[in-house]
Amino acid sequence: MIEKDELRLVELIAARISHDLVGPVGATVNGVELLGDGEVADPEVVRLIGHSARQASRRLQVFRAIYGTAGALPAGAPFAAANALLAGMLEGEKVVCAPWSAVAAIEAAAGRAGARVALLAAFLLVEALPRGGEIRLSATLANGSVRLDLSGTGVGARFFEEVQATLVGKVAVDELTAKSAPAEMLRRLAAGIGGVLSTAAEKDKLMISIVFPALGDD
Repeated sequence: MIEKDELRLVELIAARISHDLVGPVGATVNGVELLGDGEVADPEVVRLIGHSARQASRRLQVFRAIYGTAGALPAGAPFAAANALLAGMLEGEKVVCAPWSAVAAIEAAAGRAGARVALLAAFLLVEALPRGGEIRLSATLANGSVRLDLSGTGVGARFFEEVQATLVGKVAVDELTAKSAPAEMLRRLAAGIGGVLSTAAEKDKLMISIVFPALGDD
């Protein structure tokens, strides 16, 4: 039987995914309807349809990786794959993602579960950069532990209060919203791999750090 708290989180994640997809999917449908009126195709309409469809597809790929299973990322080079998914989702947006330079040893030690955590943390940081900015990852391996430091830098960078509180475990499940549900998911995923999650903030910069034991290429 699904626990009440788990069901609540599933409902909120489903609501969040729907909210994030309704824009690009709706724009695609509107564009197709315009073309269906029988008039000569406007190149701008065709371009917008293509952009919206690609945007929806790329968001879906990211959601599959962060809300599905770790198996959604390939074994062998999961960080490179996660980086590519994030960069694709951000194409044409105000936030950019610097290349993730996780070496082979870290790829292997962190595994797909670690890459999934990194991708979800980066997703949260994107939302914390309302005026645009840059996402970076620093990954290190020492004494059998992996450390992931993800930073989001940009003017006005900040977490919503409820998201920050959720990340540090100060929000009960029945108080979560669709806005804070991804933060709860990250907190649980980090705990699930034996990790310790922390956040830090300074002017125009946010950091999410996760330290966890080497997992192997699961």
